[in-house]
Amino acid sequence: MKSFWMSEACDLGPDHSSGAMITRLTSAVMSNINIYCEQPYTNPAGTRIAIMRSHYADPRIPPYELCVIDLNTLKLITIEKKCLSNFIATAGWSGILYYLDESLRLIKFSMDSLEKQIILDNWHMPDHFVLHSASPDGKYLIGTLYDENFISSIIRVDLLNGTCNKIFEHYELLTHLQFNPVNGKDILVQINRGMQLNHLHEVRTVPDKKATGTGATHAIIDVNGNNYRPLPIGEPITASSSGHSAWIADTARIGVTTHFNDMAHAGDLDNRYPTGNFFVIAPEETKPQVFHAPCHRFNHVSISKCGKYFVSDSYCYGLPGSIPLVIGNIKTGKCRIAISNCGAQGGGPACSHPHPYLTADNKHIIYNADPTLICHVYKAHIPDEFYESLE
Repeated sequence: MKSFWMSEACDLGPDHSSGAMITRLTSAVMSNINIYCEQPYTNPAGTRIAIMRSHYADPRIPPYELCVIDLNTLKLITIEKKCLSNFIATAGWSGILYYLDESLRLIKFSMDSLEKQIILDNWHMPDHFVLHSASPDGKYLIGTLYDENFISSIIRVDLLNGTCNKIFEHYELLTHLQFNPVNGKDILVQINRGMQLNHLHEVRTVPDKKATGTGATHAIIDVNGNNYRPLPIGEPITASSSGHSAWIADTARIGVTTHFNDMAHAGDLDNRYPTGNFFVIAPEETKPQVFHAPCHRFNHVSISKCGKYFVSDSYCYGLPGSIPLVIGNIKTGKCRIAISNCGAQGGGPACSHPHPYLTADNKHIIYNADPTLICHVYKAHIPDEFYESLE
């Protein structure tokens, strides 16, 4: 079936707090999402984004449609009607996506040219394999495999010769894998300590008190699964990681948020760090650097391509309640609300999470919202003077 560029967008006017012009980009009565925030699914020019949609609460679980939206024309084109991979892999802002099509072929897709290339004609990984990230040089994909013994493995797929190799394993749950989006030499890994997952996606606690700690933390490994470097986040240093983190450009540093008490009522921050829950961390440091924003409760965080800014939703009003989107300047320590209420419900399913990220040129926040219980993807055009106010 031939696809065409279609109009689904609708301008909604400016945000009263920042002047950012808000546009709803989708209209189909489906769960439409921007995929995820940690590794932005957008092109290097910041003019196109990828989205998933399906009739389920989390369109990242197959089958789902893959679409591209042009932010200049505000038109959408369907790329695949039925993707079968768990998630889609990318290198942030590269505009290159990797997924399984309906015939279980591994496809490399360019958001700019709309060209597809068959990388592997016969995908031989089991259907519970989860794609996570692509190296920026186009050599590798990485993903997770969970076996019947509740062991988590990181699998590296060589895109040049088609081989799949286990490079790292752990008896606690591994997730949120991210190649360094600039040099691809290292991989950021989230470890959910005390938790295990099997091939049926059944969760259990680590037996016999063998857990390495409590709650989520993060570490860095190299592209071969070696040189394990723990990061100073999570107990006993801070509250547990929220599970949302991202590389800060090519600095070898990571931006991450931590949990706070009682999300429903915007509870207290960790008393060890009472002034904020967004941190900058590095493996050679023993303590994290806190971004001072005591009035916010950050959650889904993303870092700009340039490494200067972060954007995150803030649960400062509790749930249910307004969820503002905040942009912060990591260097100056200043932050400001860009969207006073993004409209997301902030519930359990992915289609109720904002997952905001900045396009490569920092001109737009791309986010999800479900104010009518049907999730759509939105963009907010950020005025230049907004960034000037963060200097």
